[in-house]
Amino acid sequence: MGRGIRFTSALLLLTLAAFGCGSDPEPVETVRVDEAGSGGEAPEARPDAVQIEGLMGTISADMVERGIEPRMGRFLRCFQERYGSLEVLGGRFEMAFRIHTDGSVRWVYPSDSTIGDRETERCLLHVASGIRFHRPRGGEAEFSYPLSLDTAEDVRPPLNWDEARVSDALIEDGPRLLSSCRPAGSRAAYHITAYIMPGGRVQAAGAATDDADAVDSLDCVAQAVRGWSMPDPGSYPAKVHFELR
Repeated sequence: MGRGIRFTSALLLLTLAAFGCGSDPEPVETVRVDEAGSGGEAPEARPDAVQIEGLMGTISADMVERGIEPRMGRFLRCFQERYGSLEVLGGRFEMAFRIHTDGSVRWVYPSDSTIGDRETERCLLHVASGIRFHRPRGGEAEFSYPLSLDTAEDVRPPLNWDEARVSDALIEDGPRLLSSCRPAGSRAAYHITAYIMPGGRVQAAGAATDDADAVDSLDCVAQAVRGWSMPDPGSYPAKVHFELR
C-alpha cells in the first residue's frame, strides 16, 4: 500500500430505524461489528449474522462488508492522490447510505468526517456511489459505514488543535457562513475539519452533516472555511475539528 499508511474500516456501524405504518416509530437499533482493515479477502458470511432492520428492508452486516471490501483499493487511492498537496492528510469518514431493492446505491453522503479535505471526501463518495450491494430483503435499507486512514507513518501528524484555538474565527465568521451556505429554513449542523498552515492560512477544509437536505451545501461550507484567517500554528501545520449549528 506504500508509505506505511494504515487504512481500516475498523468499526462497521449500522444504524437503522424501523417504522410501523400509522404507529409510533420503534427505537433506533445500533449494531457494531468489529472488522479488520483493508487488503485481505472479504469476511466469510456467518450463519448467525445479525439482520439489521431498516426503514423499509433488511440487510446483514456481512453483506454490507462484502459490498464495501472490493472498493477499499479505490478508497485508498482517493487519499493517495492528495498526498502531494496535503501529506498530513488522514482521518475518519462516516458515510450514510440508502440502497435500492436491487442493491444499487440510491444516495450516500458524509454524516461525519475528520478528513479535512473536501476533494478527498468527494472522491470517497464517488467511489461509494458505484457500489453494488447484496439485495436487501423487504425493501430499501439504510446504514452507516466508517472508513479511517491514519497519517502515513513516515510523516509527522499535524498539530492537534481543539475548537477553542479557533474560537475568534468561529465567532466572527461562523454566523456569516451559516447564513450564506445553509439552505433556507434549515437548522442543519456542520462537522468541519481544517488544516491550518504556518501563517494562519487554511490549506484545506472538509465538511459533513447529519441532515440529508443540507448535503448540497457542503462545498459552500468547505470553500468558506478556506477563506478564513486562523491563528498561526508556528512552523508546522495544525488540524482542527469543530461544529457550526
